[in-house]
Amino acid sequence: MSRLLDAPFRRPASPPTGHRHRRHGGPARGRWGRAAAAPATVLALALVTVACTVPWVRHELRVSFTRLPSTYTELYFDGTPAASHGTVVVPVAVVAHGDAPRSYRVRVRLVTAAGRTEISRTVGLTTRRAGTPRRATVRLPYDRTPGGVAKAVVRVALLGRTQTLHYTLDIPGGSS
Repeated sequence: MSRLLDAPFRRPASPPTGHRHRRHGGPARGRWGRAAAAPATVLALALVTVACTVPWVRHELRVSFTRLPSTYTELYFDGTPAASHGTVVVPVAVVAHGDAPRSYRVRVRLVTAAGRTEISRTVGLTTRRAGTPRRATVRLPYDRTPGGVAKAVVRVALLGRTQTLHYTLDIPGGSS
């Protein structure tokens, strides 16, 4: 058996002043502890970094540490805006939380790189219940002049509120 199991438990006597007390196992125990702490710290930092790049983890952390008002409205793209065959397709969604109003107007504009509004559409959205998204797909026709690719910005605004969105996209054969 080992020395520890065979020997009766005794509290070690305190060392005389001026002397260093050595634990059983010698100084190697301290070195191994520090050597194991470095990889554990690096691993913990790597896990936190990876976790913070995952969108739903960031959302949960933000909700956990941020006080949200009891009544608020979300406006977001429900998909990626895309342009093809002379039409820009913009999927948007509105979610009312708490006692927020249930009826909204959303304006979607297609703005050229020069800052000129090509076309604008306003749609009405009415949410059925709190926390349930109401989706709409807005189609904006654009002028297809022959040529290269033009840059345009899709701007979405929730009328009567401060929420806005924008998305830059390349329009094939569009005018700039």
